[in-house]
Amino acid sequence: MNRRRGLPACAAAVLAYCGLAQAREPFVFASFNQGALARHAALPAPQAATPRAGSRIVFDWTNESLLEQRGTETLRLDGEALRIGVEQRWQWGGTLLALELPLLITGGGVLDSMIEDWHDWFGLPNGGREQLPRDDYRYQYLRNGALVFDIDEHGPALGDLRVSAARCAPAGGCVRAMAQLPTADADELLGGGLGASLWYERGYALGGAQRWTGALAAGASAIDGDGPLAPLQESVVPFGWLSIGYALTDALDAGVQFYGHAPLYDDSALDALTKS
Repeated sequence: MNRRRGLPACAAAVLAYCGLAQAREPFVFASFNQGALARHAALPAPQAATPRAGSRIVFDWTNESLLEQRGTETLRLDGEALRIGVEQRWQWGGTLLALELPLLITGGGVLDSMIEDWHDWFGLPNGGREQLPRDDYRYQYLRNGALVFDIDEHGPALGDLRVSAARCAPAGGCVRAMAQLPTADADELLGGGLGASLWYERGYALGGAQRWTGALAAGASAIDGDGPLAPLQESVVPFGWLSIGYALTDALDAGVQFYGHAPLYDDSALDALTKS
């Protein structure tokens, strides 16, 4: 029985973004798939802003709850992770160089009750969350009678180191590349993937006042992962995103963003592994 059909490869989020960026920059949210099964993949974060040197810290708080069973496979994903991405950028001629080293803080978390209450208030289904203990941390995968992984230890740890470069045309549009180094623990589903990405990203504005802005992008990642799911991992994964936002003030935007990528795994009957 499939108690929750999760599609972790695609996310849509309505969000309010407050930052220090200059007004009228394209609205974009620097978030990508943070599910435990996607941390090995060299999936980039959208960043359609004009290249400039500096530093930033990005917080991404993710809660996942999934219990899926089909045939001889049973998968449980139940936990929470806070990703703190610390990035430094340098301008060199017309090229922007960046280095990011993330810190991952995993655990049972505190969002389970809040999410369930939110669903109850608006009459939304819980997607099988009520079948799993609250504030628990457990990642388990059974396949053909064998235990592939069973993880219940958590705490702070390093994620995968990322090095990126970008060149942008004066009229708009950036060609970007990123290399990911496996500094995280692949056996604990914290990352541990060697990979590279290449993509084109372009911001846009609508209307004379240019208060409506956004970005669109498309590209692909080459991945050489490790860990218990390495035999199932795809080696090439296309991806892309589309965002649109409205400038409420010079420093506050409201918008929506859609981020999608192809399946990260193959040779499985589970939607969580093989769906886009």
